[in-house]
Amino acid sequence: MEVTLYLPYYDYNDGAFDVSNDYYGKDEYSKMVADEYNKNKDVVYNSMLDAKNGSSSLVRGLDGQTYKFGQKTSQSDEKVAYSSCNGILMDGDGSDETIDGFIEKFAQQKQFVEVFKIDGDTSEEEFETEMQLWIREHKSINQYIDKLGEEWVWLKEPKRNVKVHFKNKANEEIHAILENCKIMDIIDEGEFVMFVEKIRLVD
Repeated sequence: MEVTLYLPYYDYNDGAFDVSNDYYGKDEYSKMVADEYNKNKDVVYNSMLDAKNGSSSLVRGLDGQTYKFGQKTSQSDEKVAYSSCNGILMDGDGSDETIDGFIEKFAQQKQFVEVFKIDGDTSEEEFETEMQLWIREHKSINQYIDKLGEEWVWLKEPKRNVKVHFKNKANEEIHAILENCKIMDIIDEGEFVMFVEKIRLVD
């Protein structure tokens, strides 16, 4: 099944921290550092104390988002963007994934194995960078497999939520998130066996 794959990345402004050469006057930098410390030291201390006592008001959810009193941090505030690459999805047997098979996996909400075949010629720069980072993290964890065992490595295996886009049989645009994907094997450059926890359809 031909799809467009999307990986999230942090979109930041290169000039966000630029200041003019004369921004800090004599001793002004030291004063600003001290003011910042005095302003935030209690907040940092109390947060650490709350976390130690198990009563922190900040909770990191399974989806990686930070929650405070049940309110989700805005994704737009975090400036998360998506980069894309064309690709093909295949099922765990290596056959082309079908739309019916994909929808059946969504309906079952069960874990499954999928093969991603990425067309590097269509990859955006950020997608390629994020993919290389993911592969590097995967290889870094897997170097401990002999020492710490497969179970430990699998628990530490880096995860990504991968967004996919395709058209269904009615020619409607379908967007879905493949949640908590883990690289199980690298078949070839641009071809990966992936563990997928479940599928979530999105607007």
